[in-house]
Amino acid sequence: MDSRIDRLSQLVRDKGLDAYVVMRDPNVFYLTGSISGGRLILTRNEEPTLLVGRLNLACAQDQAKGCGVKPYTRKEQIDLIVTELGGGDLEIIGFDEISLSMYNDLSGRMPDVELRTAPEIIGSMRRVKDAGEIDLMKRAAELADIGMDAINDCIVDGIRENEVAAEAAYAMRREGADSLAFPFIVVSGPRSAYPHGGVTDRKIKRGEFVTIDMGAGYKEYKTDITRTFIVGSPTERQVEIYETVLSANLSALRKIRKGVSGAEVHADAERVIGEAGYGEYFIHGLGHGVGLEVHEGPSLGKTSEDILEVGNVVTNEPGIYIPGYGGVRIEDTVLVTTSDPVCLTETPKDLDAMRV
Repeated sequence: MDSRIDRLSQLVRDKGLDAYVVMRDPNVFYLTGSISGGRLILTRNEEPTLLVGRLNLACAQDQAKGCGVKPYTRKEQIDLIVTELGGGDLEIIGFDEISLSMYNDLSGRMPDVELRTAPEIIGSMRRVKDAGEIDLMKRAAELADIGMDAINDCIVDGIRENEVAAEAAYAMRREGADSLAFPFIVVSGPRSAYPHGGVTDRKIKRGEFVTIDMGAGYKEYKTDITRTFIVGSPTERQVEIYETVLSANLSALRKIRKGVSGAEVHADAERVIGEAGYGEYFIHGLGHGVGLEVHEGPSLGKTSEDILEVGNVVTNEPGIYIPGYGGVRIEDTVLVTTSDPVCLTETPKDLDAMRV
């Protein structure tokens, strides 16, 4: 963790900032190894300091590396931040994030200092995973696959969407997941046309698409997987839609390499779906980075300016969503390597495997 703080300190200097305040919990964990949250303050001359609420003091003292730890109460927070920053010749202070109320409070206390949000500094570090992070994400992906296996075993005509979600959550937790990466999406029948349709108590029926989007959290790291099942024998139209999305997924996967832009990868999937006549029903970007958060950089979308690097972990999730009818999405968590991309999530996705 010390090396991450050292790297951040250098990046802060390179940006011409005199100090930097880390406010977001995932960033505090990334830099210190502590789940305590708090405010990590980096200045040019002093040891970094992690300010934490008193309820989290013991946790931070046990876990935080590469920094000192001090407690604060809500009333003391602004005073302590100003004290730790030190004032003096500070001209520009960077933040990964800052609320309007805190901005106003600090501006009032430090009127001659520019307060600047600069989330891209830590973002540039976090988007390239090291070997330890990749190992944790591989385990999180294994747990997500376990959850998807449980779904494959339980989907039958008449089961409710919320029952399906419960089976997957239990299976992942039982095997060691310490969290769900995000709230489950289980959408069946016409609801499968909703990319973010949540979970209801609707009964799943024979002949329907059932799209499940979920992920496991393991030691703070997340993974993301989506599969679309078909209850019973698919119709010709269902086969066409499913195979189109699968072709887009596999084609885009071959594009996920070092030096390729996120926009180029998205365009490839968009091309496949468009050529099949379903272009108007692909309504979102192809993917996003995953790590300590389920949505982080880099992005794979039409307007993305990101260039893929070795160590990026991204989703590949093309979809077709037809209102009133249903939809299909197929998603994996993918690691960018020095050679071929690696799908960390390994649940089968051919049509035969998705028939239940």
